[in-house]
Amino acid sequence: MLCEECLTTGEGDEPMAHPSFYGFLSNSYTSALVSPDGVIEWFPCPRFDSHAIFCRLLDQSRGGFFSIQPSIPFHSRQTYDDNTNIVITTFQTEHGIAEVKDFLPIGRVAIWRRVKTEIPLELVCRPTFSFGAAGAAYNITDDGALFSHPGGGEAVKLIIHGPMRKLEHRDHWEIGPGEVTVVLRYARDYQSEQQMLDEPLTDPHCVEEGTRHFWQRSLLPYEGPYQDAFNRSMLVIRGLTYRTNGALLAAATTSLPEVVGETRQWDYRFVWVRDASYAAEALLLAGDPVACRRFIEFMLNTVDLAGKPYASPFYKVDGTQSSGERELLWLAGYKNSRPVRVGNAASDQTQMDIEGDLLWVVLLYWQTTHDDTFIKEYWWAIDTLVSWVAENWNTPDASLWEFREDNDIYLHSQVMCWVSLHVGYILAEEVMHLDRLAQSWKNVADIIAQHIWDDQKESDLPYLTQGRRHRQVDAALLTLPLYGFVEPNHPVFAKTLERIEAVLVENDFVYRYREDNMGTARYPFTLAGFWLARVYLRLGNLKRADELIAQQLQCATDLGLFAEHVDPKTFEPHGNFPQLFPHAALITTLIERQRLSEDVISPGQHPQAMTPSS
Repeated sequence: MLCEECLTTGEGDEPMAHPSFYGFLSNSYTSALVSPDGVIEWFPCPRFDSHAIFCRLLDQSRGGFFSIQPSIPFHSRQTYDDNTNIVITTFQTEHGIAEVKDFLPIGRVAIWRRVKTEIPLELVCRPTFSFGAAGAAYNITDDGALFSHPGGGEAVKLIIHGPMRKLEHRDHWEIGPGEVTVVLRYARDYQSEQQMLDEPLTDPHCVEEGTRHFWQRSLLPYEGPYQDAFNRSMLVIRGLTYRTNGALLAAATTSLPEVVGETRQWDYRFVWVRDASYAAEALLLAGDPVACRRFIEFMLNTVDLAGKPYASPFYKVDGTQSSGERELLWLAGYKNSRPVRVGNAASDQTQMDIEGDLLWVVLLYWQTTHDDTFIKEYWWAIDTLVSWVAENWNTPDASLWEFREDNDIYLHSQVMCWVSLHVGYILAEEVMHLDRLAQSWKNVADIIAQHIWDDQKESDLPYLTQGRRHRQVDAALLTLPLYGFVEPNHPVFAKTLERIEAVLVENDFVYRYREDNMGTARYPFTLAGFWLARVYLRLGNLKRADELIAQQLQCATDLGLFAEHVDPKTFEPHGNFPQLFPHAALITTLIERQRLSEDVISPGQHPQAMTPSS
């Protein structure tokens, strides 16, 4: 990754370091966030999309937390432990040093905190249940405490192994000096609570080494620029993967605001068809067709045969639909950004691009593996997806930006409908040998393309625009050459790119659009910067692409993690965190750059080329 000395504010020569933010922990069932000063402030149990027992992230007073810190003044710093999702927090005080290793063990909903300290540390464990709505009943034990939901059904067991002393307050302990292992186990019923009381502590060294090896084995070979950033993004994608079925989460959190103090905050702890398809493409290009196939199978098995194949743009990690959203009015929100939301009202939106998002990855998977058997086995779902789009492609929708109450015929959605038909045509002809069906789908794809170009001509503008009623540009137009709809040097797209550079790009950061019906878009969208870099790769302009890649890396925190948005002056992350979009985009962009520099592809050609429509 770029060194701190290379980063500037854009307004002078003073270096700008990556901001410190939360460390991301995962066991591919759920996740946690640990603050730079050693406080776990986010931990949904038992799954990514469950209620959180630690949510001080969303309310400093009511949200539960789990801290290990010196009781005297200290400085702290954080790193990841050697290509893993294990976070190390080091405390420096005038009386000595302490180190805390945090990780979620593979196969168990628990938090492990391994401590080596020269000084006594104060441990505070204060779980709450149902996002802070219920405080915990507790029983102090010889080795810690058992915290239970007062209404039953949930509990966490705190185990402290090593030098420790119970302090006066019910949830405070002193630990150290020396080596201490602290474990917090989660259980969902009374029988599990009793088992937790009796279960011996597994050898801490074995648990830590097993966790370390799990993450290190999940990396893929890559030799190119920004290797550390590539590996960290891969570890985030792995950490946002639900291991049971290969589903890919859009983000680990809910309700981290785009703008602090305003209302743009949403729950992203779901499997968005679009976001996850981008990540599956990244995994495939990076060399993991198995993980890509697992996700495709998950999504194809959720296809609805009776209506719109994807009635919702996102699903829970178990493949069931989420309906609506509710506001947790008892929580103050991150830095008083209200409301805190659980669920997402976009579940009721029509989004016309998502079938194409998935089908694009299906095509790339087949082109990479030549797995005809897989296509034939899931032809029932592929046929359903393409046939529905063929009948309904001209339906207004909320677009990939999920505009609320602002449906239109959006150009990006139209292009993704074209992708659906084009993929269907290729697979029907080359795998299924259904020539008549293939030709009918190709005809519809050509009709969609003609409508898009006719609409552009009727607009009297030299460039493409966001939608029929929305005659401004948006960053989604950058994807058109990435999906093979248009060559990157096509005259109309060249004008579109010129317009995007003029309107949406500042200091090589890219805004998704300038405003919507909720107001002004305040901050750049981290994914869009990588889209722009990929366009310049397709144009063969490696210098410009490298400038953009380098600038997008400034959006990362000191631990190499990306949020949805970034403050272009302070590089402070905004929105849910860590976000799947930019991590997937970083991998895809670096793989494309590597192939271009190795002359594997030529400018204007996708590494898995589809024949673009004329």
